Amino acid sequence: MLHDISLSLALGGALALAAYLAQSLRRPDWGLWPAARGWRHHAAFGLFRLFCGATVVFALSEVWVGGWGHWLRYAVGVPLMLAAFGVTLWGYRFLGIDNTYCESGGLVTGGIYAYSRNPQYVTSVLATVGLGIASGSVLTLVLAGGLFALYFLFVLNEERWLLDGYGTAFRDYMAITPRFLDGRSLDRMRDALLD
Repeated sequence: MLHDISLSLALGGALALAAYLAQSLRRPDWGLWPAARGWRHHAAFGLFRLFCGATVVFALSEVWVGGWGHWLRYAVGVPLMLAAFGVTLWGYRFLGIDNTYCESGGLVTGGIYAYSRNPQYVTSVLATVGLGIASGSVLTLVLAGGLFALYFLFVLNEERWLLDGYGTAFRDYMAITPRFLDGRSLDRMRDALLD
């Protein structure tokens, strides 16, 4: 029962949030940026937290329903999940918690943000992939894909606001730093490790 309820909540939260973010692209006055602390802001982040929490509960219930499974899925999934979640937390600290949730505290382009304009989104998706592997749940991996889609919609909304607020500085940052990850990210990581 918890298994089905958590999956339904995850899917419902994701669909409602995706609809809101898509509408926000069409009507910027509906947007989250800048950080209007009204009902729309709270509803959007509430739906996002509902989706994420229900996804975790669903993945854990998959272990309960399907059994512990092979040790290899834990050997791969748990370290991936923990490492990715650790980088996500580091990103929050580096950016600042207020900037993470739509405040305007200055354009951050260094540190982890030199490799990706949205490193926390990348690592959150990787953490969810790790959770899916550890739980042996194909549906959790599908939900990780849904998380990526939601982040993509968040990014499209954020970029419009960042371009308005930072103009040329953000446009230059966009030109040299990928939205998520690409070969430039890997080249920079390699160079940083070799220096």
